[in-house]
Amino acid sequence: MPKALHPKAAAFVSQNFFVGLTSFAELENRIAALPDNQSRGDAFEVFAEAYLSTQRRHEAAHVWPLNAVPSAVLQRLNLGSKDYGIDGVFQTQLGQLNAYQVKFRTDRPALTWRELSTFMGLADSPQIGSRVLITNCDDLASVLNNRQGFFCIRGSDLDELEADDFRAIEAWLADSAFTARRKTPKQHQQEALAALLPALEQHDRVSAIMACGTGKTLVALWVVEQMQADRVLVLVPSLALLRQLLHEWLRETSLPNLAYLCVCSDKTVTDGVDSISTAQSDLDFPVSTDAANVRGFLDAPFAGRKIVLSTYQSADVVGKALREGEAFDLAIFDEAHKTAGREGRNYAFALDDANLLIRKRLFFTATPRHYNPQQKDSEGEAQLVFSMDKPEVYGPQAYRLTFSEAARQDIICGYKVIISVITSDMVTNELLSKGEVMVQGDAVRARQVANQIALRDAIEKYGAKKIFTFHKTIGSAASFVAKGSEGIRTHLPDFETFHVSGKMATAQREREMRDFRAAARAVMSNARCLTEGVDVPAVDMVAFLSPRRSRVDIVQAAGRAMRRADGKTVGYVLVPLYVEQAAGETVEEAVSRSEFTEVWDVLNSLQEQDDVLAEIIRQFGEQKGSGKGHDDSRMSERVDFGGPRLSLETLRASVATRCLDSLCSSWDVWFGKLKAFKERFGHCNVETGWEEDPALASWVSAQRTRRNKGQLSPERVQLLEELGFVWDFQTQKSQETWIKWYRELESYTREHGHPHVPQSRPKTKLANWVMIQRGCRDKSCYGNPPLTKEQIELLDRLGFRWNVHEEKWQEQLEQLKLFKEQNGHCNVELMADDGDKLLVWVNNQRSMLAQGKLDEGRKEKLDALGFSWVAEFYDPKWEKMYDRLKNYHSEHGDADVPDGRTENHQLATWVINQRQRRKKGLVPDEQIQRLDALGFTWQHRERGAWEDRYQELIEFKEKNGHCNVPFGYKEVPKLGAFVNNSRTQKADGRLSQERIELLEQIGFQWAGEVITDKWEDRYLQLLYFKEEHGHCKVPYNYPDNPQLGKWISNQRQKRKQNKLTPERERLLDEIGFLWSAIPECDEL
Repeated sequence: MPKALHPKAAAFVSQNFFVGLTSFAELENRIAALPDNQSRGDAFEVFAEAYLSTQRRHEAAHVWPLNAVPSAVLQRLNLGSKDYGIDGVFQTQLGQLNAYQVKFRTDRPALTWRELSTFMGLADSPQIGSRVLITNCDDLASVLNNRQGFFCIRGSDLDELEADDFRAIEAWLADSAFTARRKTPKQHQQEALAALLPALEQHDRVSAIMACGTGKTLVALWVVEQMQADRVLVLVPSLALLRQLLHEWLRETSLPNLAYLCVCSDKTVTDGVDSISTAQSDLDFPVSTDAANVRGFLDAPFAGRKIVLSTYQSADVVGKALREGEAFDLAIFDEAHKTAGREGRNYAFALDDANLLIRKRLFFTATPRHYNPQQKDSEGEAQLVFSMDKPEVYGPQAYRLTFSEAARQDIICGYKVIISVITSDMVTNELLSKGEVMVQGDAVRARQVANQIALRDAIEKYGAKKIFTFHKTIGSAASFVAKGSEGIRTHLPDFETFHVSGKMATAQREREMRDFRAAARAVMSNARCLTEGVDVPAVDMVAFLSPRRSRVDIVQAAGRAMRRADGKTVGYVLVPLYVEQAAGETVEEAVSRSEFTEVWDVLNSLQEQDDVLAEIIRQFGEQKGSGKGHDDSRMSERVDFGGPRLSLETLRASVATRCLDSLCSSWDVWFGKLKAFKERFGHCNVETGWEEDPALASWVSAQRTRRNKGQLSPERVQLLEELGFVWDFQTQKSQETWIKWYRELESYTREHGHPHVPQSRPKTKLANWVMIQRGCRDKSCYGNPPLTKEQIELLDRLGFRWNVHEEKWQEQLEQLKLFKEQNGHCNVELMADDGDKLLVWVNNQRSMLAQGKLDEGRKEKLDALGFSWVAEFYDPKWEKMYDRLKNYHSEHGDADVPDGRTENHQLATWVINQRQRRKKGLVPDEQIQRLDALGFTWQHRERGAWEDRYQELIEFKEKNGHCNVPFGYKEVPKLGAFVNNSRTQKADGRLSQERIELLEQIGFQWAGEVITDKWEDRYLQLLYFKEEHGHCKVPYNYPDNPQLGKWISNQRQKRKQNKLTPERERLLDEIGFLWSAIPECDEL
């Protein structure tokens, strides 16, 4: 026994009347073929009962044909049991009772008020929630358009039924089960869900950026299904989109228990020229206009999900229905860009919890931001019209799928923009070929013909079959496809033509769309209404045929051509460029003065969604700024050109350059200039007032300011940082100083043929700078940061020596090689005089080996040369001094020669040296035996400290090239004091001649020779202090170096008196010198 309660249901089921249907057209034909009106009416009533019982959009828990309505229900609704226009009643899941009437008419004539008035009158009881008309007709009396408590299921609605819908009806009538196939998430939709669901757990607001045609409506549904949200709010810009979303959700949802309410407070919802005007009677579901109804819906007992769907303009109605503290668990904001910017003020009500409390908000859009290239800000940038880059409002962008990425993944088709140049001469010739003459001054007619030529040529070249054309007005759209000579069929006789507008009734518009889909080749014109809520994947071209101003609409409209369809690989976007050619004027000349607004609008809108096109335009800007010329060849990846064949290539280059020149950002041009500067100078620190381009220096400074204010995008910050841009102003000043000295070194190199500035005394400022560069190659030193890679490369270009000590060592090795070539051995001590630099160096090598301080590589080089690590046995100077020691031993009875100002001071120094040499393994055994024979005391330490310091000074000289050890030298803390004391003792006559000679042998400089470097010595002492302590705050009475604290105080005083040179002030600034006294220095 079937579930159907209609008295004729069993008969129709037994006849298999509803078996095997795949479309409503098939059912309509079967019903129309029945012999009489009664049979046709009965068949359609049985269908209506099954339809209401199987379609989730009507939420029918019980459906009763009039003969089966329980008497209690009839009494409650104040209805009789006879058919006075009411054919049945159905009860929703929330308990609402709705009365329905069924009307079947062959050929779908318009239904009159007279045919419906009885039903509308009898079903006017306040106990009836909605009066529902189910008909195969499309048109109703206009009086019903916005009648409250009424909705209609028309033929155009039933035409949308799919094969699975009829299988469900067939199964229901047969009292059997049927489960419709539902869509499952594709790979990119799985990735979106994997990103959005965790983000919603962590954040209260989350955004998803998904290109048109990638299925964001279904992603939103699956988010709702997987979240534990009992109350859900869905916000859309229009009733047409609400209708589309609701149909898709109810068809695809897996939720077993779902109740919904649609809210719209306006009779129609419009948004500018040719927006779809949707009357409530156009909808096949009820729409509420009252906050009380929303309240009732929320309060109704129901064990399932409750979903409120509303237009943005009606959000305040929903807000009024909520009690204080009451909230929705989740809200879906579709086309969320509508809420952003100045234009979004009328849509932004639900963004604020103060208006409408929502626990979790999820925003979907394909266009998160938009710029107007025709309007520039104070810095020459395209003016931002709106942006969703506000985490406090829209949350983080948890998922992003751009046009280009969706195309790369074959989710949507790739696209190509066709810029078609049509000249006035081409228009004239076209009209003459058809026997027409252009009326002079008829610009509207000329442009329309130009557009038709452009469309015809594009179709011929690219093979497009289904085209949407967009126009400035509804009138121009209708005229474009009109019958007669003005219409496009004059140029495309094999194409069917259609026109739709937002003013059309929904049923009429859908009939046009149905016929367009069915046609093999067709053009459909409109002004704007096809931009949103239209899904015709077969459309392979959209054409913008007159100036438009809504760039977002351009993106939406272009998306119509990018949806996947069988055999479709690319979608085309046609933009004609009409060129009024004057007498004697070339096409190129005419193009140069033509209006490019439409072309710019389309390309700019697409680049905001397509990172490939955006990168092409950005690179053009960089090339333009670099001054190296530009290459527009990459434009062919996204743009193709059409026009007069004789000059097409010239036109292509001219149009491409002009488009790119207008679209590229001034920021990218300046960035290109900065890249050229970096290539030339190795850094990005354009000096303030740089004579070649002071504006570039100002732009660089402006980037720092904008970043500090949060006005520079992360993408641009990254580009600058990848270029090596320095954000800190002080760091830039330091690098400007660096460049100044680098240029000094460049000049020195040109003059001398090398960059090896001598480090001898008195040391020049450039020599000091060179010394600091060596120390800062791998680490911070002297208050300076480590050198950058670019700075090292610049110095390398000059042949800079990074290790001067190694070079000096190599020079001495070469001298030793020369010595061996001349003498046949390496025993310099046999040939050299006292104080000979090579002898000092040779002895130092032996000493370093004995102390374990000689680099293994250096030892290997000396071994290869045959170097003797012990001095040659016979040493004339040693023998001479040994003879003097023998004489001393004979006279005094021992070999312990005292030091001091005596006639034996030279011998005493020699004795000390023997002890030091033996410690280092440099005294041969034979010499040891001869000295032992005299009773030589090897462990005597009476004056050993001086010798220790002396040896340390030798090592310092070897390492640094001089003997001017500053106070606070951290490697050997006592050495600085030793140097200073030695100079003082010599001045006072307390230093022996022997020690004076020993010091002078290694190039020691006395006080009179270094007086000019006193300031630099103190400066070096301060550098060592800074390196050790990390700051320059030396106490006035610093115990380790009292003179340094006093010198620092003196520098501050001199600066106050303007007696400190700018150069010395700069040197102190570079190491972080503090010009105000510091009362405490706890850091020490």
